[in-house]
Amino acid sequence: MSLERLEHRACFRTLVPLISFTFAAVVNAAGAVGGQPTCSATGTPPLQTVEPVTERPSCKDGQVLSFDQNGVTRYACLSLPPHTAAGAMKWPMIVYLHGSMTTPDSLYRDGRALYELSRDYPLSAHVGTKGFILLAPEGRRAKPWASDSPHTGTGFHWDEWQRDPSKNLDVQAIDHFIDQVVAMGLVDAKQIYVFGWSNGANMAVLYGAWRADRIAAVGQYAGADPWQRTPCPVDMPQGRQVPLTLLRNMCDALATCSVTSSWSDTLDKQHWPLRRVDLSLDGKDAGPNAQCVLRCGKARGLYEHIRWPQETVLADGMLEFFKEHPLP
Repeated sequence: MSLERLEHRACFRTLVPLISFTFAAVVNAAGAVGGQPTCSATGTPPLQTVEPVTERPSCKDGQVLSFDQNGVTRYACLSLPPHTAAGAMKWPMIVYLHGSMTTPDSLYRDGRALYELSRDYPLSAHVGTKGFILLAPEGRRAKPWASDSPHTGTGFHWDEWQRDPSKNLDVQAIDHFIDQVVAMGLVDAKQIYVFGWSNGANMAVLYGAWRADRIAAVGQYAGADPWQRTPCPVDMPQGRQVPLTLLRNMCDALATCSVTSSWSDTLDKQHWPLRRVDLSLDGKDAGPNAQCVLRCGKARGLYEHIRWPQETVLADGMLEFFKEHPLP
């Protein structure tokens, strides 16, 4: 089957979600905060939230966690591997940060492959411990700041634009949920990782940098350099280089191939502990010689952005990397 026919078939299968996602992307300016924010050394002011700020996720294959944050109920989904009831062992934990316009429930839908791997993949450094814990916090409904890059309008977002962790309510919510799960006595503190998709991928890098004493490694899917996020780019901070695995698309309407190439080059120049995996149209590893798609149409670019990497890529390209990089 030709690449063109494969592309058309793949796009047809995802027609319904693409309609809503395309609409959100096209009207980005209408859903953004008007005017230019006052930039500072920590980026923009906090995001302007809209009601309802949060919604209770269903957490179909997990359990709902919640707490009150300044009058707003923050939520997360928690999924434990089936073996946690068997004894006193501790498990690695991956904190999953969803993309814009989605919720933690995307873990059980779009990210089903990661959920399935969590049940028995041997991520632990301890022989005989299979599976890992998945914690999926929820962002907030807000209007993102207008910028010179694509964004998806009003909906669920992580505040990647405000880079002051002492003021960033999303960072503090993630802190709370991690603390809550660690307090259960099930988490291996040397193997806490963060993996994010799209807006969540950028937030994952920020969180890893701000919590470098706690986060062993970070995974990004369809994300880029959050420090250079307009309208208020800031300098990347110094400190521990938290190992990063970058899963990127060769045609992506929102995290464009040229932008992720630039991000990868920035990390390489700093000799960052990095594994980059280039993905083909079907979400497989495209190999080390993959090139950005020159004729990247909007339909294909949106399709690749919202379809996840295949299970083998998540296992071999990310989980294997995580296993190699526990905290010292």
